[in-house]
Amino acid sequence: MKQLLTSLFLTLTVIVCSSFKAEETPLEKLLKQLAKITETYPQEKVHLHVDKPYYALGEDIWIKAYVITAEKNLPSSLSAVLYVDLIDPQNEIKKMTKLEIVNGFADGNINVTDSLLPGNYRIRAYTNYMRNYDEGFFFQKTLTIGSVMDVAATAPKTQENLTFDVQFFPEGGYMLHGIRSKIGVKAVSSDGMGANLTGQIVNQNKEKVALFTTEHAGMGVFALLPKPGEKYRAIVTLPNGEEKSFKLPDALESGFTFAINATNENFNVRVGASKDKISEEEMFVVAQANGVTYASFAFKPNNQNTSANIPLKNFPTGIVHFTLFNTKSEAIAERLVFVNHHDQLNINIGNAGATTRSKSELELKVTEANGNPIDGNFSVAITDLGKVPFEEDDQVTILSNLLLTSELKGYIERPNYYFHNSTEEKERQLDNLLLTQGWRRFIWQDIVSAKEPEITFRPELTLEITGKVTNEYGKILPNARVSLFSLTRGLILKLDTITDAKGNFVFDRLDLPDTADLMLQAKIKKDFRGINLTLNKSPKVTAAQLFGRSTNIAPYLESTKERFEELRGSGIMLNTVTISKKRNLGSPLNVKNSANASGSVDYLIKADQLEKEFNIYTVFYKVPRVIVRGKFVFKSGGNRSLTNNPPMLLIIDGVQINQAEMPDFLSTINPRDVEGIEVLTSDYNTSVLGPDASGGAIYITTKGGLGAASRATNNAKVKDAGFSAKKEFYIPNYDDPKTDRQMADLRSTIYWNPTVKTDADGLAKFSFFNAGTPGTYQVTIEGMDDFGNLGRKVYTYEVK
Repeated sequence: MKQLLTSLFLTLTVIVCSSFKAEETPLEKLLKQLAKITETYPQEKVHLHVDKPYYALGEDIWIKAYVITAEKNLPSSLSAVLYVDLIDPQNEIKKMTKLEIVNGFADGNINVTDSLLPGNYRIRAYTNYMRNYDEGFFFQKTLTIGSVMDVAATAPKTQENLTFDVQFFPEGGYMLHGIRSKIGVKAVSSDGMGANLTGQIVNQNKEKVALFTTEHAGMGVFALLPKPGEKYRAIVTLPNGEEKSFKLPDALESGFTFAINATNENFNVRVGASKDKISEEEMFVVAQANGVTYASFAFKPNNQNTSANIPLKNFPTGIVHFTLFNTKSEAIAERLVFVNHHDQLNINIGNAGATTRSKSELELKVTEANGNPIDGNFSVAITDLGKVPFEEDDQVTILSNLLLTSELKGYIERPNYYFHNSTEEKERQLDNLLLTQGWRRFIWQDIVSAKEPEITFRPELTLEITGKVTNEYGKILPNARVSLFSLTRGLILKLDTITDAKGNFVFDRLDLPDTADLMLQAKIKKDFRGINLTLNKSPKVTAAQLFGRSTNIAPYLESTKERFEELRGSGIMLNTVTISKKRNLGSPLNVKNSANASGSVDYLIKADQLEKEFNIYTVFYKVPRVIVRGKFVFKSGGNRSLTNNPPMLLIIDGVQINQAEMPDFLSTINPRDVEGIEVLTSDYNTSVLGPDASGGAIYITTKGGLGAASRATNNAKVKDAGFSAKKEFYIPNYDDPKTDRQMADLRSTIYWNPTVKTDADGLAKFSFFNAGTPGTYQVTIEGMDDFGNLGRKVYTYEVK
């Protein structure tokens, strides 16, 4: 039966609310609510440019972060703190780094310490504000870390006896009887990688109705016209020649299909309806990118097929999300497409032909798509390709991340393949990807019902420490006092705040060194019993869906091993000493696990003496030459005056605490939680502690070994609370006669500069010294301008 076709020709429908309209249409209401949510709750995205794709233990990962708002890809001013985690193969955070974001940019380094084990690690980056949304939209990248002492340990492991799974994705979500539809195919092997397979679609009578072949990353597409009463299966030929059967989703008798096809100038939007859905009730389509609506139209499904053309020029480069809504404003079908105007920044680099150890000067000239110069912010990494070979298609680049993978959930295989030397074939394969990939940055039903997102984690404009105070039963405690003290010697800090109606507290505008250790304490009036203080900590690490393809980094480790051996050779090597037997010297400790290693003590109190004490202060009433005044414990006797005498130095499980700076800390300690107390009052015993112990010292060792926080639930400790310290990338200066030219310069990362800024003419210059090995060197530049235009350039030159 011939199907009727209604065509709507439009460029962009702009909804105008006329003064004589009684009320908003459902489409107008939806667009208004979407605009409100996008403006009120902007979202952030993060991209990290690192100097190379794999590392050896002992090296540094050099990082440049680009933090943008999702709406327009503009540098973000929402957050000033970026968290970067290094996660091991067992999904444990091994390194946590805090970087300061300035005008949307941050940089730093992570040291790959020798204590780590070789393997595939993830680097994860996010702002506190991003934690309000799905962790799947955090920046994540796989890094292979190897050991020069055990090159074989990081050799890629090939999985034998692979199994295969094939999934099918009807365009828009559903197939309908009698309407021809595109079906996306995704074939994956048990090692998580895409598989190139062929297959045929057959009905229940084993009649062949379609053929398909998967290509890049195991994805493909075919067309199918489902018929009433028929069921379909795919007979797939596996690499070993065997055949395996996979069931296709059932076609529906009632519903809608939703198809998008791109021409040179337009998107053709096509809605198919089953006969029972033909009506005069209004439906509508919305096309949006990053929460901004670029096109929409309403229509009545009074025929089986309705179509509309929307110019591609209306959309920005990136993913566009088309959604079909029914008369109840319910999202019933979705389709993702990608628009590529090829409008990324043009980055040109001057010639850098050079010899080993010579100085190279490079000049950048950056223009936007129309050829106008731009001032932008860029990062530059130069590596020796002989030591660090890698495939450009495999990289997570500023283009592939911010335009593609940051908008998709799940692992994307070889993401830069679609941007590196783009072709029509790659654009078609990218469309195959979007047919088969999930997307859930927000839920349409929440938009329709005007449900606003729950914001638990606010944007951090400064360093902050936040948390919640409850009672022992989990009930929130408003108006509780929370105090913050420094545990770091030389850092004087004492702050107080009050919890809000939800029991939350915030310490912000903190200016702290990277090594600052802090203690927090909560109480109501003077009572701290039955109070729980909980800090907002790093988000949990979910198991990785896939780490990515194994990389053979053995050549890199071998070259790195040569460099380490040369550095070792420039020092003094000691002969190996074999320990045949250890002498038991016994323990000088008066108290188990005490920090008082010398064992010197003037008065000792053991755990059994503390069991019946009412509070910690009553303990010191019985100690000679010690007196309690208010909240403080002083050394007394002799010619000392309490007026001029400082309180005794507290050393809780090895942490020095100044009573004057933390007057409430001692009161948080329960005597029954203490293993022992060692009191030092004589000048002889306190001399080893220096002037801080001029008023005497008290060692308190708790049973848990974690100080008061081990037992008192109203306390919490924060280590390394400041921004992480940044190292400066080292470059030898061969113009300096003091530089040793006899040492073989075997650097793999030749140059790293996270802050290359072009001027108003689009120009920037930088210089560096090449390494001591000839070969092909690669320059990788990434960056953006203030208007959200992105750019990446990879350039090679020869060093002789």
